[in-house]
Amino acid sequence: MKALRYYNRNRVDMDELPVPDIASDEVLVETRACGICSSDVLDWYREPRAPMFFGHEPAGVVVQKGEGVETFPVGSRVFAHHHVPCFVCRYCETADYSMCEDFGRSKLHPGGFSEYIRVPGENVRKGLLLLPEDVSFEAATLVEPVACCVQAIERSGVRHGDRVAIFGAGFNGLVIAYLLTRKGIRDIVFLDPDPFRQDIARKWGNTVASHPDTVKPPPRMVFVTPPVTAAMQQALQIADRGGTVMVYAPTPPTETFPLEPYSVYFKHLTIKTSYSASPLDTRKALPVVTDLYRLFREHELLQEYFWEDYEKAFKAIRADVRTVKSLLRFETTGGQQ
Repeated sequence: MKALRYYNRNRVDMDELPVPDIASDEVLVETRACGICSSDVLDWYREPRAPMFFGHEPAGVVVQKGEGVETFPVGSRVFAHHHVPCFVCRYCETADYSMCEDFGRSKLHPGGFSEYIRVPGENVRKGLLLLPEDVSFEAATLVEPVACCVQAIERSGVRHGDRVAIFGAGFNGLVIAYLLTRKGIRDIVFLDPDPFRQDIARKWGNTVASHPDTVKPPPRMVFVTPPVTAAMQQALQIADRGGTVMVYAPTPPTETFPLEPYSVYFKHLTIKTSYSASPLDTRKALPVVTDLYRLFREHELLQEYFWEDYEKAFKAIRADVRTVKSLLRFETTGGQQ
């Protein structure tokens, strides 16, 4: 079979390797589609770990299952979550699932950008989701990234009546606004320097501020979705007294910004972060991915490529501001659509 392997920012190869063997509690999934995450082209994160197989937003069909797997018969349409926690450690007890050691160790083999995926037993038991008939493989690639937004909202503590500011009208910012609106929170203002993305936010029914200084009245909740220190600093400046800043994306480890403890203290600000998502979040994401897929397609914000065109897809996600989300579609050799 073929699988994509990341070597560096200038090289991703389609390598040949054997179809994985599975153990008695595992399943083999034939990949039908896999989303491209912004972290897939986050080179400061990838390059120290390279070469590596990657991709973590896959959906496909179970083509083989171990004798110990009682659920997910051959032919099942599924989404496979790459990380699963133990649910019993001290981190899991406080719902910090991505801090769990099992979470960090778990993975799909070799990765989502491969023709076949071996899903380990723990991932089968905790992270494999059966897709309803109305959820296409393409829509299912949104499960994991939408789940990350679900977790961020829950960790933020946002409440009805809160004024919300969102830095970044990319995929994550738009999904967070969509989910907040479904919760009845509609006082949302976007901040994004790019005119195209400002227009997107308006078309999705949101207010757009031309500059952080114009965000009045100040928001109680601020989501920072781009990995940009200037946005994080501005978020602390515009947040209301007693407000919260939710940092959604990481910066390179060497990047810093000046923090004014005086202002943070006397404004009673809270800084929170949200990294990844748990299987609990993917289950909450699943019911909304079909509607979100429709919205992104209607607004021409989601580009689909045959996976042989992966170089074109990665180039677009890196360089084209109009590419808000992309996915790779795989040629089918069996299973059921």
